Amino acid sequence: MMKNIILILIVSFFTSCISRKNTEYVLHGNYVLTKAKFFKIETKNGIHIFHFKNDSIEGVFTKMVDTSFVNKNYRRIRLNRKYTLFLQKEIYANLRTEIQETEITDNNIIVWKPGMKAEYFVDCENITGDMINPRFTLLKYIDPNPPKY
Repeated sequence: MMKNIILILIVSFFTSCISRKNTEYVLHGNYVLTKAKFFKIETKNGIHIFHFKNDSIEGVFTKMVDTSFVNKNYRRIRLNRKYTLFLQKEIYANLRTEIQETEITDNNIIVWKPGMKAEYFVDCENITGDMINPRFTLLKYIDPNPPKY
C-alpha cells in the first residue's frame, strides 16, 4: 500500500514538471483556442483591430464597434492581459493554398497584407465590440459527435 502511494507521488511530481508551453489548440481544423495577450488595439472607421500574441502565435482580427452592447458577464479588454480566445481561421477553397495572396480590408482599412508576421483570423467568438466574456467555456463549442476518420 505504501509503495503505491509513493509511486503515485513520484508520477504526479514528474507530470507536474512537464512543460506546458503549447498554448494553441486546434479544433476541427479552422477553429483555434488559445491564451494570448493583446499588445495593440486600433479603432478606425467603425471597427476595432485587435493584435495579439503568445509564445506560439501572433494574430490579428477585427470586430465592429458596438457601443450599444451591454452584458454584465462581459468585461472591457485591456492591453497586456492574458485572455482565452476562441478564434476562427479563414477557410480556403483550394486546400493547397494556405497563404492568403491578397491584402485583407475591412471598412476600407487594410487589416492584413502578405508579408506580415501576424496570422489573420476571421472572427473571435467570445468577443463583442471591445468586450470579452471572461466566463467563456469551451464546453459550448465541443462537438458531442466528433467526426470519425
